[in-house]
Amino acid sequence: MGWVGVQLFFVLSGFLITGILLDTRQASNYLRSFWMRRMLRIFPLYFAALAVFLFAVPAVVVLGDKYLPNQSHRIYYWMYLNNWVAFPADGRLEHILGHFWSLAVEEQFYLVWPVVVWLLPARRFFHWCWIACLLVLAARSSCVWLGWDSAWIYRNTVLRSDALMLGAMAAVVVRERSWLEHVRPWLKTALWGTGAASLAAMGAGGGTHYLHPPVLAAGMTAIAAAFTVGLTVIVTKPCGGGFLEQPVLRWFGRHSYGMYVWHWPLAYALYYSYPEMGLQKGTGQIALLVAGLAGSSLLGWLSYELYEKRFLRLKQYFQVQPKPVQDRAFFTASVSAGTTSKRSPTIP
Repeated sequence: MGWVGVQLFFVLSGFLITGILLDTRQASNYLRSFWMRRMLRIFPLYFAALAVFLFAVPAVVVLGDKYLPNQSHRIYYWMYLNNWVAFPADGRLEHILGHFWSLAVEEQFYLVWPVVVWLLPARRFFHWCWIACLLVLAARSSCVWLGWDSAWIYRNTVLRSDALMLGAMAAVVVRERSWLEHVRPWLKTALWGTGAASLAAMGAGGGTHYLHPPVLAAGMTAIAAAFTVGLTVIVTKPCGGGFLEQPVLRWFGRHSYGMYVWHWPLAYALYYSYPEMGLQKGTGQIALLVAGLAGSSLLGWLSYELYEKRFLRLKQYFQVQPKPVQDRAFFTASVSAGTTSKRSPTIP
């Protein structure tokens, strides 16, 4: 069921990132500010983790082949292209860096999506996201029906972008009163409907594993839609903002990236120590789950306090600047008319 958490992660990312981009799209340093702030958030810890696991740890501990990616594949991890590398047919994450495929999807999204948001007309943005979501659903379902490699489909950036698009649509809804008034009466029905569709897809697939064709084809979109509706309900409720400001949620939000980076290597260590500890199924699995959550929380906290904060302070040098005097509409009109102006607009 880990794929369910990944879908929630993608929906939240689409919602938060699109919200930032919509709020700053007229800034003079729109692209530079966004990309630099994302780099400061993601790059330092990610590349440090790669250095630790690909160089430092193997220098002092002899690791078997099952723990690290193939030598020929490692270059893709440094370029955030590792989600395009072949995975085992059963879809398992076969080494301690296997979970970084989802971060690769995110980084590719961060690279392309700001340009898309800047180019698309604001009034039609929701519609374009909706069309893109339907096209992705159709494309992924077709790939499943044609018998393409399920693990490749699951980690394909384009074929997983429907969850990101749904999150982006929620970002539009909570910012536009007209859209909010239009969808608010249907939110409860939509929540029940998407929840039922998610259960139906898993039932048709005979289980919850993401490689079951109905789950991979339609279940992914259904559960992402359910998360999107639920998120919209929470954010638009009068007390929704207060709920999201709860100290516990803020703590996990602050340290979640570090928890993500370190949780899978920790899970690997716990998993392979399971037999040696003499733990039995049931209580032993619960103990490992608790240990994994506590350990990843501790590592995430240490990572943030001792390392990440030093880079995050540099964000102050990449604050969003005020709107330019001339907006993008002037530039578009000038180009369409085949004219030039001495007062060229500032293009981010």
